[in-house]
Amino acid sequence: MENVDADAEASRWIRCFHPKPEAAHTLVCFPHAGGSASYYYGLSAALDADIELLVIQYPGRENRLFEEPARSVAALVDSVTEVLAGRLGVVRPVLFGHSMGAIVAFEVARRLERSDVGPAPTGLVASACSAPSNRSERAERLAPVGEEHDSDVLARIMGLGGTAQGVGEHAELIALVLPAIRADLAALASYRAADGAAVGCPVTVFVADGDSDVPVADAGLWGTHTTAGDTEVHVFEGDHFYLSKVPKDFLDLLQETVRTSRPETSPA
Repeated sequence: MENVDADAEASRWIRCFHPKPEAAHTLVCFPHAGGSASYYYGLSAALDADIELLVIQYPGRENRLFEEPARSVAALVDSVTEVLAGRLGVVRPVLFGHSMGAIVAFEVARRLERSDVGPAPTGLVASACSAPSNRSERAERLAPVGEEHDSDVLARIMGLGGTAQGVGEHAELIALVLPAIRADLAALASYRAADGAAVGCPVTVFVADGDSDVPVADAGLWGTHTTAGDTEVHVFEGDHFYLSKVPKDFLDLLQETVRTSRPETSPA
């Protein structure tokens, strides 16, 4: 019965759109604020046969629509770490997080490296996200304030290209997606990285040249959050959601990163 319960819990939290039991590499993706696992379906379909994609499904969306969204990054990370560790077994993954997902992936990586619950990642890719020590001001500006109107909260995400065009015209859709968006933005606003927070695996940064949310000049600050040498920064064409259509240069570089990521030092 315990195994059945564990499998059911894993299926709620982790989606695998294209299972590849013989794959040599595992990539675990974390969605953006207000996002869901299906955002990565196109990427999953495009990956070569040697890379299997797992996607974390946060509560409060899609198959978990009627569950209460996490109210803090720490609560979300605690749950993800436990379930992901059980799903991975001894497989050491590369973690990929987009926007808010990069913060969640970073904290999951830290927990996996500092505990016996699961395998430490071999690499972390932070996409379209300011470094953990450089996000508080931006996150506070994004956070919903008090009884702020739903349309204003939705506009924050839509302004970044994060929701489907036209969703604001449908009251039913707004009612479904707003609780998760509000919870995610509030969680980000309250997040503070611990002093000296770092991972022992390499950190690679992906950012778009037209991203008004994450200046290219700030991307290198992720280098202060890893003990594994220099952090590589790669710039793509597009806006905050440059990867939505899985551009070839993004896909090629991501797959190369997954195949070559190796930790060089132990975390500080």
